Amino acid sequence: MTDSSAARKLSRREELGVESRRRIVDAAASLMAEHGFAGTSIAAVSKRSGLPSGSIYWHFESKEALLGAVVEEGARRWFDSLQGVDNLPRDPADRAAALLEAAATSLEEQPEFLRLLLLIALERREVDETSLAIIRRVRKLALDRIRMLVAALLTAFDPDSADRLAGEFARLVLCVADGAFVANHIDPEQTDIRGLFDLLRRALTALARELLETSTDRGKS
Repeated sequence: MTDSSAARKLSRREELGVESRRRIVDAAASLMAEHGFAGTSIAAVSKRSGLPSGSIYWHFESKEALLGAVVEEGARRWFDSLQGVDNLPRDPADRAAALLEAAATSLEEQPEFLRLLLLIALERREVDETSLAIIRRVRKLALDRIRMLVAALLTAFDPDSADRLAGEFARLVLCVADGAFVANHIDPEQTDIRGLFDLLRRALTALARELLETSTDRGKS
């Protein structure tokens, strides 16, 4: 690679712009997770980020545009947290464990992002359709990612049924994640997120074994 093809080094002014944008997005994410979209004002974002309102509007034309940036940045961090399970173990039980361990970890390490998604979903009337579309797209990406990981496990047992069952099971994983997150915030001392996901692991492993038995029976008939 030549020097001309390498990424251009940012100027000091550009670095400050990137840092300002990050501070604004982080401040907005924490505020929206605490108070919802409607309860977060640009003035509050300015105070928490330590940057003037003019700087916020320089980066984002509206609060809705800021919400979109917050959701997309949270999604990027969440997907990054799952990169470690792209190369799943070959053993089916280990595959299921790796998948659901990653999901449980994401609930513990990305709480602000998940709280925000749930809060925004519950205050639809206060959020414009463009912002809701971004949130729905992020949820769909999460569902697709989970489905692909589950399908990678089930295909080894029954390729014909893997895609259909993976889609159904992915929805279950996402619903359990939603419920576990809410339960953990209502009563954290009584909510064992990893225990709940271990139950899911057992269910997924049992499903894989059932598929293997069904496939074996068909082969014998």
